Amino acid sequence: MAAPVTRAQWDDDLQEPAPQGRFGQTPGAHSRSVGTAQNGALQGGLALRESNALRILPQTKRNALYFATAELTGLLERSAEALAQDHPGAVLRVANLSRQEGGDIGPSVSHNSGRDADVMFFAVDRFGSPKQPDNFCHFDATGVADGPTQDAGRYEFDAARNWTLVRHWLSDPDVVVQWIFVAIPLRNQMLDYALRQGEPEGLRRRAAQVLVQPRDSSPHADHFHLRIACPPGDRPGCIDGGGVTAQARDAQIDSLLEMYHHGSPAEQRYARELLSLPPDADLGALPPIEGED
Repeated sequence: MAAPVTRAQWDDDLQEPAPQGRFGQTPGAHSRSVGTAQNGALQGGLALRESNALRILPQTKRNALYFATAELTGLLERSAEALAQDHPGAVLRVANLSRQEGGDIGPSVSHNSGRDADVMFFAVDRFGSPKQPDNFCHFDATGVADGPTQDAGRYEFDAARNWTLVRHWLSDPDVVVQWIFVAIPLRNQMLDYALRQGEPEGLRRRAAQVLVQPRDSSPHADHFHLRIACPPGDRPGCIDGGGVTAQARDAQIDSLLEMYHHGSPAEQRYARELLSLPPDADLGALPPIEGED
């Protein structure tokens, strides 16, 4: 029998560029994220492509802030199509990404290096029917819109579609999600919905680790701020900062390893595919989850 895979080996593997389908991003052929999200640049930024399932806000178009790395644009486009399959008629609406060459974009302190995207929440009306505000809509701690004035009381946070979007982001095999900034009450609504829907524990645990309310900016009660980790091929010029990447990466690895040990056959096949193990891999040879006996 082959020697068991260790957690240290996973960590070593993830320091190197990963081929497509491997756990980690596929390096973009014509884009490169340089520096940090707060102080960086974007080389060869790719324009996000609109479709029936994805729209860019008009002000974002006017300001030409719809460029990002190949990894981020691909993630947004794939998740929009997948979401439309799960929820027919759903349209992902995207606000600011980055400038084509990166750098500052006004009031935002990040979005400098092509790894950040502002994404509008999905909403329903007070009768539970899908209905989208025209622009940014702020939700209170109960998930009811309280601003701007014309939208107050007209909309509610749609935990179902917003969770589905998060699930597709976290399940993408080619991108590591670093953070999803969102206000705590809205985060909790999505996690509660996932629990009621019987979503895998590993996926819910991973979501709980990357869905965070930022400490140094607005609570993000009016949109998601999605940030992906540096594509492996862009390092060392791309800088995630501190231990943030390790936390995001470890959350994803742990959830997949848990699927090997405790998941259904379908979940085991899913985890095997993402970690690029052969179909006849010995699941018993995989490393135990931290904290297991």
